[in-house]
Amino acid sequence: MNRFFAVPFRDALAAWRRDGSLLLPLAGLAFFLGPFAAQLLLPPLPAVPEARDEAAMRAWGDAIQAWAGSYGGWYLVSPAIALFGSLAIFALYLNRDRVSVGGALGRALALFQRYLLATILVSLPMAGLMSMALAVPMLMIVAAGPLFYIYGRTMLMGPVIVAEAPIGAVAAIARSWALTASRGWVLAAIYASVFLIPGLLGSIALSFGTAGGGNPVIVAIGAGLACGIAAVGALVLALVQVALYRRLAV
Repeated sequence: MNRFFAVPFRDALAAWRRDGSLLLPLAGLAFFLGPFAAQLLLPPLPAVPEARDEAAMRAWGDAIQAWAGSYGGWYLVSPAIALFGSLAIFALYLNRDRVSVGGALGRALALFQRYLLATILVSLPMAGLMSMALAVPMLMIVAAGPLFYIYGRTMLMGPVIVAEAPIGAVAAIARSWALTASRGWVLAAIYASVFLIPGLLGSIALSFGTAGGGNPVIVAIGAGLACGIAAVGALVLALVQVALYRRLAV
């Protein structure tokens, strides 16, 4: 398990060393720019009130709805752009005919609808499970393993959509599940490490910005560090997915 765990990260590092000049601007546009703009330009979600009486909670709910109506759309667009960027990276490495960056972007555009549908099909039930776990914090410990296991088993659906086109969203999910058979828990560990480590480091960076007492320069530096760390994590995940597909789809 330890040996297999390290292999896709080594492959991802090799791809970065070889193609970093191509990957850096693509990752910057897809993974960094949107979240960074959101951190700087959009107001945060209304805080949960300290008083939990009915009137306070109703007012908080109204504030949340108003915030979502004004700014929630960006929080849908930004992840969609990130999905598109990941798909472009898959196309850059896994398309049947070798393509340039421009060709990879065009291929990603053609396949994006399928990848978005596959992502929604996996994410919606997972979001329900996550919501139940958040409602009862003790459940989070129990739910973490199954959550990462399912994400690990389905993490190849994007590479499958590119490399094995034409294939539908449901078939891509099933194909990913088949490719990852007997590797579920190590893939869960791989996914968890790419998800949790940047998340932890990003939280520390945001805390640095908060500690600045509202100084806009320090806030921007903290937000930039956090979004940069998240962008690196997203790029690593995409390259790891490419490496895993190449090794498992043989």
